[in-house]
Amino acid sequence: MVTSLLVCVGLFACWSPVQIMYFLNFLGHPVDFGDWMHQTAMVLVITNNCINPFIYAAKYHIFQEGVKSLLKKMRPGHQQSQVSAIV
Repeated sequence: MVTSLLVCVGLFACWSPVQIMYFLNFLGHPVDFGDWMHQTAMVLVITNNCINPFIYAAKYHIFQEGVKSLLKKMRPGHQQSQVSAIV
C-alpha cells in the first residue's frame, strides 16, 4: 500500500507541471515551450522514469534479490550453468 502511494505521488509530482502547461496551451494561453519552466517540467517527466526502480528497490525484497542475482551473473568470470527465471 505504501509503495503504491509513493509511486502515485511521484507520478503526480513529476507529470503535473507539464500537463498543466499543455492544458493551458489547449485553452489558448500562450506557452513558450522553449523557456526554463517547460524544460524543468520535462526534466521532472524524465526523472519520473528513474524514480520507480529506486522505490521498488527500497520496498520489495524479491526485487532486491533479483537485482543481486542479476549483478552476480554480470560479474567477470561468472560461469552460468543454467538459465533461471526471476519471478
